[in-house]
Amino acid sequence: MKKLIEIVKELTSIQGNVGYEENVISYIIDFTDNLNYEATVDNIGNISVHLTPENTGKKKVMFFAHSDEVGMMVRKIDSNGFIYCEKLGSLNPNCLAGLKMEIENDGKKFDAVIGVKSHHFSKVGSEDRKQKAAQDYFLDVGAKNREQVLEAGIDVGARVSYKSQFVQLLNNCVANKSMDDRALVAILLYTLQELDVNQIDCDLYFVFGVQEEFNTRGILPMARKINPDLAIGLDVTPATDSPDLLGYSEIKIGEGPALTYMNHHSRGTLAGIVPNNKLLKYIENLANEKSFQIQKEVATGILTETAYLSIENEKIIVANISLPTRYTHTPVEIISLIDLEQIGVLIKSIAYSYNDCLNFGKHQDLKKKGGRK
Repeated sequence: MKKLIEIVKELTSIQGNVGYEENVISYIIDFTDNLNYEATVDNIGNISVHLTPENTGKKKVMFFAHSDEVGMMVRKIDSNGFIYCEKLGSLNPNCLAGLKMEIENDGKKFDAVIGVKSHHFSKVGSEDRKQKAAQDYFLDVGAKNREQVLEAGIDVGARVSYKSQFVQLLNNCVANKSMDDRALVAILLYTLQELDVNQIDCDLYFVFGVQEEFNTRGILPMARKINPDLAIGLDVTPATDSPDLLGYSEIKIGEGPALTYMNHHSRGTLAGIVPNNKLLKYIENLANEKSFQIQKEVATGILTETAYLSIENEKIIVANISLPTRYTHTPVEIISLIDLEQIGVLIKSIAYSYNDCLNFGKHQDLKKKGGRK
Protein backbone atom coordinates (compact mmCIF):
# COMPACT_ATOMS: atom_id res chain seq x y z
CA MET A 1 0.00 0.00 0.00
CA LYS A 2 2.95 2.33 0.57
CA LYS A 3 3.63 2.50 -3.18
CA LEU A 4 -0.04 3.17 -3.94
CA ILE A 5 -0.11 6.03 -1.42
CA GLU A 6 2.96 7.51 -3.08
CA ILE A 7 1.39 7.41 -6.56
CA VAL A 8 -1.90 8.89 -5.32
CA LYS A 9 -0.08 11.68 -3.49
CA GLU A 10 2.10 12.55 -6.48
CA LEU A 11 -0.77 12.55 -8.97
CA THR A 12 -3.20 14.55 -6.84
CA SER A 13 -0.52 17.14 -6.14
CA ILE A 14 -0.12 17.95 -9.85
CA GLN A 15 -2.07 20.82 -11.38
CA GLY A 16 -3.87 19.55 -14.45
CA ASN A 17 -6.86 21.72 -15.25
CA VAL A 18 -9.21 20.92 -18.10
CA GLY A 19 -7.39 21.51 -21.38
CA TYR A 20 -4.02 21.83 -19.60
CA GLU A 21 -3.30 18.26 -18.53
CA GLU A 22 0.31 18.30 -19.78
CA ASN A 23 1.90 17.84 -16.35
CA VAL A 24 -0.24 14.78 -15.66
CA ILE A 25 0.44 13.44 -19.15
CA SER A 26 4.19 13.74 -18.55
CA TYR A 27 3.87 11.84 -15.26
CA ILE A 28 1.94 9.01 -16.93
CA ILE A 29 4.36 8.80 -19.87
CA ASP A 30 7.38 8.64 -17.54
CA PHE A 31 5.68 5.97 -15.42
CA THR A 32 4.80 3.75 -18.39
CA ASP A 33 8.22 4.25 -19.98
CA ASN A 34 9.83 2.92 -16.80
CA LEU A 35 7.71 -0.22 -17.17
CA ASN A 36 8.68 -0.55 -20.85
CA TYR A 37 5.16 0.05 -22.11
CA GLU A 38 4.71 2.30 -25.10
CA ALA A 39 2.14 5.05 -24.60
CA THR A 40 0.63 7.07 -27.43
CA VAL A 41 -0.88 10.54 -27.06
CA ASP A 42 -3.46 12.05 -29.39
CA ASN A 43 -3.79 15.74 -30.28
CA ILE A 44 -6.02 16.65 -27.33
CA GLY A 45 -4.01 14.69 -24.75
CA ASN A 46 -5.67 11.28 -24.44
CA ILE A 47 -3.10 8.59 -23.62
CA SER A 48 -3.39 4.97 -24.72
CA VAL A 49 -1.23 2.12 -23.43
CA HIS A 50 -1.55 -1.08 -25.47
CA LEU A 51 -0.59 -3.87 -23.07
CA THR A 52 -1.08 -6.88 -25.35
CA PRO A 53 -0.11 -6.19 -28.98
CA GLU A 54 0.50 -9.92 -29.35
CA ASN A 55 -3.26 -10.44 -28.81
CA THR A 56 -4.28 -8.25 -31.75
CA GLY A 57 -7.37 -9.77 -33.35
CA LYS A 58 -8.91 -10.88 -30.07
CA LYS A 59 -11.68 -8.99 -28.31
CA LYS A 60 -10.57 -5.58 -27.09
CA VAL A 61 -10.97 -4.39 -23.50
CA MET A 62 -10.42 -0.76 -22.55
CA PHE A 63 -10.11 0.48 -18.98
CA PHE A 64 -10.08 4.26 -18.70
CA ALA A 65 -9.87 7.11 -16.19
CA HIS A 66 -9.58 10.86 -16.77
CA SER A 67 -6.52 12.96 -15.99
CA ASP A 68 -8.11 16.43 -15.76
CA GLU A 69 -9.45 18.15 -12.65
CA VAL A 70 -11.98 20.85 -11.84
CA GLY A 71 -10.54 24.34 -11.47
CA MET A 72 -10.86 27.89 -12.73
CA MET A 73 -9.42 30.23 -15.35
CA VAL A 74 -8.56 33.91 -14.92
CA ARG A 75 -11.09 36.06 -16.81
CA LYS A 76 -10.44 39.54 -15.38
CA ILE A 77 -7.82 41.44 -13.36
CA ASP A 78 -9.21 44.65 -11.86
CA SER A 79 -7.33 47.93 -11.48
CA ASN A 80 -6.45 47.11 -7.86
CA GLY A 81 -4.84 43.78 -8.75
CA PHE A 82 -7.63 41.46 -7.65
CA ILE A 83 -8.29 38.49 -9.91
CA TYR A 84 -11.69 37.15 -10.97
CA CYS A 85 -12.17 33.73 -12.53
CA GLU A 86 -14.50 31.52 -14.52
CA LYS A 87 -15.07 27.88 -13.62
CA LEU A 88 -13.34 25.09 -15.52
CA GLY A 89 -15.65 22.22 -14.77
CA SER A 90 -18.21 22.02 -11.98
CA LEU A 91 -16.01 23.29 -9.17
CA ASN A 92 -17.94 23.61 -5.88
CA PRO A 93 -18.25 27.32 -4.95
CA ASN A 94 -19.41 26.51 -1.40
CA CYS A 95 -15.85 25.80 -0.30
CA LEU A 96 -14.03 28.72 -1.94
CA ALA A 97 -14.06 31.47 0.68
CA GLY A 98 -10.65 31.76 2.35
CA LEU A 99 -8.97 28.97 0.36
CA LYS A 100 -5.35 28.77 -0.75
CA MET A 101 -5.13 28.45 -4.53
CA GLU A 102 -2.41 27.96 -7.13
CA ILE A 103 -2.17 29.91 -10.38
CA GLU A 104 -0.14 28.58 -13.32
CA ASN A 105 0.71 30.53 -16.46
CA ASP A 106 3.41 29.88 -19.05
CA GLY A 107 5.17 27.43 -16.78
CA LYS A 108 5.24 29.75 -13.76
CA LYS A 109 3.34 29.02 -10.54
CA PHE A 110 1.92 31.56 -8.11
CA ASP A 111 0.29 31.18 -4.71
CA ALA A 112 -2.97 33.02 -4.14
CA VAL A 113 -5.76 33.17 -1.58
CA ILE A 114 -9.44 33.73 -2.13
CA GLY A 115 -10.54 36.86 -0.33
CA VAL A 116 -13.38 36.81 2.18
CA LYS A 117 -14.79 39.80 4.03
CA SER A 118 -13.41 40.14 7.56
CA HIS A 119 -15.69 38.63 10.16
CA HIS A 120 -15.52 41.89 12.11
CA PHE A 121 -17.38 43.73 9.35
CA SER A 122 -19.80 40.97 8.38
CA LYS A 123 -23.39 41.36 9.55
CA VAL A 124 -25.71 38.53 10.52
CA GLY A 125 -28.34 37.96 7.83
CA SER A 126 -26.64 40.30 5.38
CA GLU A 127 -25.67 39.65 1.76
CA ASP A 128 -22.22 38.64 3.04
CA ARG A 129 -23.64 35.40 4.40
CA LYS A 130 -25.49 34.34 1.25
CA GLN A 131 -24.11 31.69 -1.09
CA LYS A 132 -22.00 33.09 -3.91
CA ALA A 133 -21.17 31.84 -7.36
CA ALA A 134 -17.54 31.03 -8.17
CA GLN A 135 -17.41 34.10 -10.41
CA ASP A 136 -18.16 36.39 -7.45
CA TYR A 137 -15.00 35.51 -5.53
CA PHE A 138 -11.66 37.21 -6.08
CA LEU A 139 -8.08 35.98 -5.78
CA ASP A 140 -5.49 38.00 -3.90
CA VAL A 141 -1.81 37.59 -4.82
CA GLY A 142 -0.66 40.56 -2.75
CA ALA A 143 -0.46 42.93 -5.71
CA LYS A 144 -1.10 46.67 -5.39
CA ASN A 145 -2.52 47.09 -8.89
CA ARG A 146 -3.24 45.36 -12.20
CA GLU A 147 0.17 46.20 -13.64
CA GLN A 148 1.96 44.30 -10.85
CA VAL A 149 -0.11 41.19 -11.58
CA LEU A 150 0.71 41.35 -15.27
CA GLU A 151 4.41 42.03 -14.62
CA ALA A 152 4.57 38.99 -12.35
CA GLY A 153 3.39 36.82 -15.23
CA ILE A 154 -0.31 36.33 -14.48
CA ASP A 155 -2.77 37.20 -17.25
CA VAL A 156 -6.25 36.40 -18.49
CA GLY A 157 -6.36 32.70 -19.39
CA ALA A 158 -4.07 31.57 -16.54
CA ARG A 159 -5.18 28.36 -14.84
CA VAL A 160 -6.22 28.22 -11.20
CA SER A 161 -6.47 25.11 -9.06
CA TYR A 162 -6.93 24.19 -5.45
CA LYS A 163 -3.63 24.22 -3.55
CA SER A 164 -2.53 20.64 -2.92
CA GLN A 165 -2.81 19.55 0.71
CA PHE A 166 -2.49 15.75 0.81
CA VAL A 167 -3.25 14.25 4.23
CA GLN A 168 -3.49 10.71 5.59
CA LEU A 169 -6.47 10.02 7.85
CA LEU A 170 -7.77 7.14 9.96
CA ASN A 171 -8.89 3.79 8.54
CA ASN A 172 -6.61 3.95 5.49
CA CYS A 173 -8.30 7.11 4.22
CA VAL A 174 -6.51 9.93 2.42
CA ALA A 175 -7.65 13.37 1.26
CA ASN A 176 -6.58 15.92 -1.32
CA LYS A 177 -7.80 17.81 -4.34
CA SER A 178 -8.37 15.94 -7.64
CA MET A 179 -8.95 12.47 -6.20
CA ASP A 180 -11.52 12.82 -8.98
CA ASP A 181 -10.06 11.27 -11.03
CA ARG A 182 -6.35 10.97 -10.22
CA ALA A 183 -6.96 8.25 -7.65
CA LEU A 184 -8.29 6.09 -10.48
CA VAL A 185 -5.41 7.12 -12.73
CA ALA A 186 -3.19 5.97 -9.86
CA ILE A 187 -4.82 2.55 -9.58
CA LEU A 188 -4.44 1.98 -13.32
CA LEU A 189 -0.73 2.77 -13.09
CA TYR A 190 -0.36 0.72 -9.89
CA THR A 191 -2.11 -2.24 -11.56
CA LEU A 192 0.07 -1.85 -14.63
CA GLN A 193 3.05 -2.83 -12.46
CA GLU A 194 1.37 -6.03 -11.29
CA LEU A 195 -0.30 -7.42 -14.42
CA ASP A 196 1.12 -10.56 -15.99
CA VAL A 197 0.27 -10.06 -19.66
CA ASN A 198 1.00 -13.75 -20.33
CA GLN A 199 -2.21 -14.59 -18.43
CA ILE A 200 -4.38 -12.28 -20.55
CA ASP A 201 -6.48 -13.72 -23.37
CA CYS A 202 -7.95 -10.45 -24.68
CA ASP A 203 -6.49 -7.37 -26.32
CA LEU A 204 -6.04 -4.98 -23.40
CA TYR A 205 -5.72 -1.19 -23.35
CA PHE A 206 -5.36 1.29 -20.48
CA VAL A 207 -6.51 4.78 -21.47
CA PHE A 208 -6.14 8.10 -19.65
CA GLY A 209 -8.67 10.62 -20.94
CA VAL A 210 -8.94 14.40 -20.90
CA GLN A 211 -11.64 17.06 -20.55
CA GLU A 212 -14.09 14.83 -18.68
CA GLU A 213 -14.86 17.59 -16.20
CA PHE A 214 -15.68 20.02 -19.01
CA ASN A 215 -17.59 18.14 -21.69
CA THR A 216 -17.61 14.44 -20.68
CA ARG A 217 -16.63 13.50 -24.22
CA GLY A 218 -12.85 13.93 -24.37
CA ILE A 219 -12.34 10.15 -24.39
CA LEU A 220 -14.31 9.66 -27.63
CA PRO A 221 -11.48 10.15 -30.16
CA MET A 222 -9.34 7.51 -28.44
CA ALA A 223 -12.28 5.12 -28.06
CA ARG A 224 -13.03 5.47 -31.78
CA LYS A 225 -9.42 4.67 -32.58
CA ILE A 226 -9.26 1.59 -30.34
CA ASN A 227 -12.86 0.47 -31.05
CA PRO A 228 -13.15 -1.75 -27.93
CA ASP A 229 -15.67 -4.53 -27.39
CA LEU A 230 -15.72 -3.80 -23.67
CA ALA A 231 -15.06 -0.41 -22.03
CA ILE A 232 -14.86 -0.05 -18.25
CA GLY A 233 -14.91 3.51 -16.94
CA LEU A 234 -13.19 4.22 -13.63
CA ASP A 235 -14.35 7.34 -11.78
CA VAL A 236 -15.46 8.56 -8.38
CA THR A 237 -19.00 8.61 -7.03
CA PRO A 238 -20.23 10.73 -4.10
CA ALA A 239 -20.28 8.83 -0.82
CA THR A 240 -23.38 9.63 1.21
CA ASP A 241 -22.19 8.58 4.65
CA SER A 242 -21.35 12.09 5.94
CA PRO A 243 -23.93 13.99 8.06
CA ASP A 244 -24.95 16.29 5.19
CA LEU A 245 -25.87 13.40 2.86
CA LEU A 246 -26.62 10.59 5.31
CA GLY A 247 -29.38 8.37 4.04
CA TYR A 248 -29.50 9.74 0.48
CA SER A 249 -28.09 6.49 -0.87
CA GLU A 250 -26.17 3.48 0.45
CA ILE A 251 -22.72 4.45 -0.86
CA LYS A 252 -20.06 4.58 1.88
CA ILE A 253 -16.29 4.88 1.84
CA GLY A 254 -14.45 1.81 3.07
CA GLU A 255 -17.28 -0.55 2.07
CA GLY A 256 -15.94 -1.55 -1.33
CA PRO A 257 -16.09 -0.30 -4.92
CA ALA A 258 -19.42 0.85 -6.35
CA LEU A 259 -20.89 -0.57 -9.52
CA THR A 260 -23.15 1.78 -11.49
CA TYR A 261 -26.65 0.42 -12.06
CA MET A 262 -27.90 3.80 -13.26
CA ASN A 263 -26.67 7.37 -13.49
CA HIS A 264 -28.41 10.28 -15.14
CA HIS A 265 -27.61 13.95 -15.57
CA SER A 266 -30.81 15.91 -16.10
CA ARG A 267 -29.48 19.41 -15.36
CA GLY A 268 -29.01 20.83 -18.85
CA THR A 269 -27.52 17.66 -20.33
CA LEU A 270 -30.02 14.86 -20.83
CA ALA A 271 -27.77 11.83 -20.71
CA GLY A 272 -26.99 8.82 -18.59
CA ILE A 273 -26.42 5.09 -18.58
CA VAL A 274 -28.18 1.91 -17.50
CA PRO A 275 -25.40 -0.64 -18.11
CA ASN A 276 -25.85 -4.17 -19.40
CA ASN A 277 -27.10 -6.33 -16.55
CA LYS A 278 -25.17 -9.43 -17.62
CA LEU A 279 -21.95 -7.45 -17.49
CA LEU A 280 -22.80 -6.13 -14.03
CA LYS A 281 -23.43 -9.66 -12.75
CA TYR A 282 -20.13 -10.80 -14.26
CA ILE A 283 -18.25 -8.07 -12.37
CA GLU A 284 -20.17 -8.79 -9.15
CA ASN A 285 -19.25 -12.47 -9.37
CA LEU A 286 -15.58 -11.61 -9.80
CA ALA A 287 -15.73 -9.50 -6.62
CA ASN A 288 -17.42 -12.36 -4.76
CA GLU A 289 -14.65 -14.70 -5.84
CA LYS A 290 -12.15 -12.28 -4.26
CA SER A 291 -14.26 -12.09 -1.07
CA PHE A 292 -15.09 -8.41 -1.04
CA GLN A 293 -18.40 -6.67 -1.49
CA ILE A 294 -19.68 -4.45 -4.27
CA GLN A 295 -21.85 -1.43 -3.56
CA LYS A 296 -24.63 -0.58 -6.01
CA GLU A 297 -24.79 2.97 -7.32
CA VAL A 298 -28.08 4.49 -8.50
CA ALA A 299 -27.60 8.23 -8.86
CA THR A 300 -29.01 11.29 -10.59
CA GLY A 301 -26.95 14.43 -11.12
CA ILE A 302 -23.96 12.30 -12.14
CA LEU A 303 -22.66 11.69 -15.64
CA THR A 304 -19.59 9.88 -16.97
CA GLU A 305 -18.15 9.17 -20.41
CA THR A 306 -19.80 5.75 -20.64
CA ALA A 307 -23.13 7.47 -21.33
CA TYR A 308 -21.71 8.51 -24.70
CA LEU A 309 -19.56 5.44 -25.32
CA SER A 310 -22.59 3.17 -24.91
CA ILE A 311 -24.16 4.60 -28.08
CA GLU A 312 -20.92 5.12 -29.99
CA ASN A 313 -21.45 2.01 -32.11
CA GLU A 314 -23.41 -1.22 -32.19
CA LYS A 315 -20.80 -3.47 -30.58
CA ILE A 316 -19.41 -1.68 -27.54
CA ILE A 317 -20.57 -2.75 -24.04
CA VAL A 318 -19.79 -0.46 -21.10
CA ALA A 319 -19.78 -0.39 -17.32
CA ASN A 320 -18.66 1.98 -14.56
CA ILE A 321 -16.63 0.96 -11.53
CA SER A 322 -16.75 3.84 -9.06
CA LEU A 323 -14.65 4.89 -6.08
CA PRO A 324 -16.79 6.21 -3.19
CA THR A 325 -15.56 9.71 -2.38
CA ARG A 326 -16.61 12.30 0.19
CA TYR A 327 -16.75 16.03 -0.60
CA THR A 328 -16.37 15.70 -4.38
CA HIS A 329 -15.07 18.68 -6.39
CA THR A 330 -13.54 20.29 -3.30
CA PRO A 331 -9.88 20.43 -2.15
CA VAL A 332 -10.56 17.80 0.53
CA GLU A 333 -11.91 14.82 -1.38
CA ILE A 334 -11.63 11.75 0.88
CA ILE A 335 -11.21 8.19 -0.39
CA SER A 336 -10.45 4.82 1.16
CA LEU A 337 -7.26 3.18 -0.07
CA ILE A 338 -8.89 -0.20 0.63
CA ASP A 339 -11.68 0.60 -1.84
CA LEU A 340 -9.05 1.73 -4.33
CA GLU A 341 -7.00 -1.44 -3.95
CA GLN A 342 -10.11 -3.55 -4.50
CA ILE A 343 -10.78 -1.70 -7.76
CA GLY A 344 -7.28 -2.76 -8.78
CA VAL A 345 -8.19 -6.36 -7.96
CA LEU A 346 -11.29 -6.06 -10.15
CA ILE A 347 -9.26 -4.64 -13.03
CA LYS A 348 -6.93 -7.63 -12.90
CA SER A 349 -9.80 -10.11 -12.51
CA ILE A 350 -11.59 -8.76 -15.59
CA ALA A 351 -8.35 -8.65 -17.60
CA TYR A 352 -7.49 -12.26 -16.71
CA SER A 353 -10.98 -13.72 -17.22
CA TYR A 354 -12.36 -11.88 -20.26
CA ASN A 355 -11.97 -13.71 -23.57
CA ASP A 356 -13.62 -14.26 -26.97
CA CYS A 357 -16.12 -16.73 -25.48
CA LEU A 358 -17.72 -14.13 -23.18
CA ASN A 359 -20.62 -12.27 -24.76
CA PHE A 360 -22.85 -9.57 -23.35
CA GLY A 361 -25.69 -7.68 -24.92
CA LYS A 362 -29.39 -8.03 -25.68
CA HIS A 363 -28.84 -9.86 -28.97
CA GLN A 364 -27.04 -12.67 -27.13
CA ASP A 365 -30.01 -13.12 -24.79
CA LEU A 366 -32.39 -13.42 -27.73
CA LYS A 367 -30.20 -16.03 -29.40
CA LYS A 368 -30.20 -18.19 -26.26
CA LYS A 369 -33.99 -17.95 -25.98
CA GLY A 370 -34.45 -18.98 -29.58
CA GLY A 371 -35.57 -15.55 -30.71
CA ARG A 372 -34.66 -13.71 -33.86
CA LYS A 373 -31.28 -14.61 -35.35
